[in-house]
Amino acid sequence: MLRLTYLILVLLCGAVTAIDLHGSYFSDISQKDARKVLQTMFGWSLPGDAVRINSVRSSSAESADVSAEIQTVFRLRLNEGHWQLHEVRTAPDRWEQLEMIARAAGAELPSGECDAPSQFARSKSELTTKRARCLVASLFAVTLPSDDVRIKEISPFGLSIGSESAALVVAFVHADFRLARDGKSWRVTEFKSGNRDWVNVAGLTAAIDHVKRSAATDELSTIAKALGDFRRERGSFVVSDSESVLIDHLSPRYLARVIRVDPWHRPYQYDGQPDRYSLRSLGPDGKPNTPDDIVVSGP
Repeated sequence: MLRLTYLILVLLCGAVTAIDLHGSYFSDISQKDARKVLQTMFGWSLPGDAVRINSVRSSSAESADVSAEIQTVFRLRLNEGHWQLHEVRTAPDRWEQLEMIARAAGAELPSGECDAPSQFARSKSELTTKRARCLVASLFAVTLPSDDVRIKEISPFGLSIGSESAALVVAFVHADFRLARDGKSWRVTEFKSGNRDWVNVAGLTAAIDHVKRSAATDELSTIAKALGDFRRERGSFVVSDSESVLIDHLSPRYLARVIRVDPWHRPYQYDGQPDRYSLRSLGPDGKPNTPDDIVVSGP
């Protein structure tokens, strides 16, 4: 079963240059072009300085093995006295839920490995550098002590006792990547971390989109149920062409959770008349009225 470790590493990979250890160029890919391609893989947008190349080995013009250190930013939350990795930053203003990525990977998030107070902190609710390092190492299957995981900083946000329940952690993670060229394009085909062997990552994009489609369908069904409750009490559906206006009418009486954007971080679409409505996610391509749209309509 593919571990979440491998998926996160691929999604966080950055720029590489295909040169061998003797300095001979086996590929026409430049560092600038590789950086641009890999920073935007899977729809992510990572800064160029998030990747540090340790070494590159290339045996042909079609492949290269890269050892790199990746800077990752995580959002942690305190859940029932336990610190957990909750989200990973995929762009300057975008976060992905690790639980959703885990579902796509058929894996489970690490749990309980870093709770021992005597080893990592005075209590389970204290987020120390040691505890943060343990959590990130567990995610990437790295056995500590090891330089493969280093904590750059822990933000003060969320660390005051009895108030906030979240924190930001910036970490450096070492990983090995295997790249292949398809025509004029390069892609990551395999990677490994810690004591793990190479793992093929083909098909992960489709798996992530499948999980996101399921999540979008569930959210649209939740909104539709709230809209039905609204009509039973008010006599009609919310009349508007704005999903934001719709949610303002439904929350909190009919809809306990505010739902604004779909799993692809785009606003849901709504078109409502007194006797009918249509709810829509634009799906993976972000374009309206295409086959990948997810639509719930009524009555």
